[in-house]
Amino acid sequence: MGRLDGMAAIVTGAASGFGKGIVESFAREGAATLVADLDGATAEAVAETQRAQGGQAEALQTDVTDPAGLAAAVALCEERFGGLDVMVANAGIGQRPAAFLETKADSLRRQFEVNALGAFNSCQAAIPALRRRGASNGVDSSILITVSGIALTPRPQLYGYGMAKAAAMYLMKSLALELAPDRIRVNGLFPAVGDTPMLADFAGGARSETHDRQFAEALPLGRLITPEDVGHAAVFLSAPTEAGALTGCALPVDAGRCL
Repeated sequence: MGRLDGMAAIVTGAASGFGKGIVESFAREGAATLVADLDGATAEAVAETQRAQGGQAEALQTDVTDPAGLAAAVALCEERFGGLDVMVANAGIGQRPAAFLETKADSLRRQFEVNALGAFNSCQAAIPALRRRGASNGVDSSILITVSGIALTPRPQLYGYGMAKAAAMYLMKSLALELAPDRIRVNGLFPAVGDTPMLADFAGGARSETHDRQFAEALPLGRLITPEDVGHAAVFLSAPTEAGALTGCALPVDAGRCL
């Protein structure tokens, strides 16, 4: 028996990185998953891998800045899997470091459009379906937002990314209060820098072994966060038998970065 047996989830930004790790962890625990990503071809490849391993998965090219596209994702999830239990608002973009006086307003707008409004749009699209699911089967539904450790412990030169992720944290906590009467839990994952394609942005545009080692050594545990780390944490927060009393929880998955 898996911890998410019988549950259906949408994961945005699911074709790579932390999102792919969440999809893989959800599948191992029995969840049916809609792999939603701007890269539709890679999303389909991720879903096909899960189907080949005996899981239930569908894919859809989805832009989190487009509410209509997210509504289509929710509709597909309900059609194929019978409902929606978990919305994982994971899609995001990184940022190359820039000093404050060199930070452009257009860069901030793009960060907010994807990293804050993208989560906002995902939640708005999902809430009606989460309410329907809860009313039909009496089981708590949930929203999970991938935020960032930077929202808890700021760092310089990442102003757009950090400000947008701080807004996503506010969204998570406020929604937790608003949706509690509906028995919809809202929690957040707060990873530190990870072994994902986004690391190239934080390294200034290209990864190298030197950069990876420097990032890892800056974390107390001395290693980068992996997609598997985030996937395991996502399963925990999404499992009603384990995290049924948790809402508004900011869970650092950060190798000690935010201490």
